[in-house]
Amino acid sequence: MFGKRRLFVIMYFFAAAILMLTLTGDGSKALQRMSGMNYSKVELSAPEISAVRTEVVLMNDTPWETTLYKITAPVKGPTVMVIGGIHGDEPAGIFAADEVSTWVIDRGTLLVLPRANIPAIKEELRNAPGEADLNRVFPGDFAANAVDKMAAEIIKIIIEYEPVWVIDLHEAEYCERVLPGALGQSLLYPRKAGSMDIVEEVQTIVNRSIYNEDKHFMLLRGVVLGSAVKGALLAGSEAMIVETCEQMPLEDRIQYQLHVVSALLYTLGITVY
Repeated sequence: MFGKRRLFVIMYFFAAAILMLTLTGDGSKALQRMSGMNYSKVELSAPEISAVRTEVVLMNDTPWETTLYKITAPVKGPTVMVIGGIHGDEPAGIFAADEVSTWVIDRGTLLVLPRANIPAIKEELRNAPGEADLNRVFPGDFAANAVDKMAAEIIKIIIEYEPVWVIDLHEAEYCERVLPGALGQSLLYPRKAGSMDIVEEVQTIVNRSIYNEDKHFMLLRGVVLGSAVKGALLAGSEAMIVETCEQMPLEDRIQYQLHVVSALLYTLGITVY
């Protein structure tokens, strides 16, 4: 009797997997959903979800002109801001933020700035020639040069919308596990910030979805002065940096960035559709 019951369970599982494969066209994603291991964007329909997506132009009519996307769900909830492209030679964060800007959420507000540093992105450089590093001038200054003005614009958005979390997407040349100090595959969280439980939960969720332990994210404490995360803290938001490793394929890096963003939203009680 026990053997027949076990055989029935196994047959049921594979029948369900085949059904999911038929419905989705993607067996790996189907099995991920069944096992609960997929924490990236939920690929399900969103009945009765009618989030509003609006656009706000920053630095209008300048070489720095860029777009902030605001996604507002019909149900009140926390606001989260995602920033990409502060450094122009770190494409995974840019493409990941592009994807996030299309997400639909069931509660709260999602602010997404995929291309914070347009001049640097066009040159595919950390910062445009002759320009300062945008990630060293926060909180910025509207009365100073263009780089400082862009930083001030971002801080203005944070002050206006009061996100509970700001997540800044970056890349490093090498992995922290291979070369200590390189920062790749890490989550950077300020030493004096007080929401370690949330960051640790995000780390756990993301690493649970990465089968190769060599690619797991490490949790590091500390951020540099003048960074967007430091500026967000001064403006009253919690914040962290995501660093993927450029030694990995671009598509993998983009997916890791998306995993972290969706894991943070999941931890805050926000469902992505």
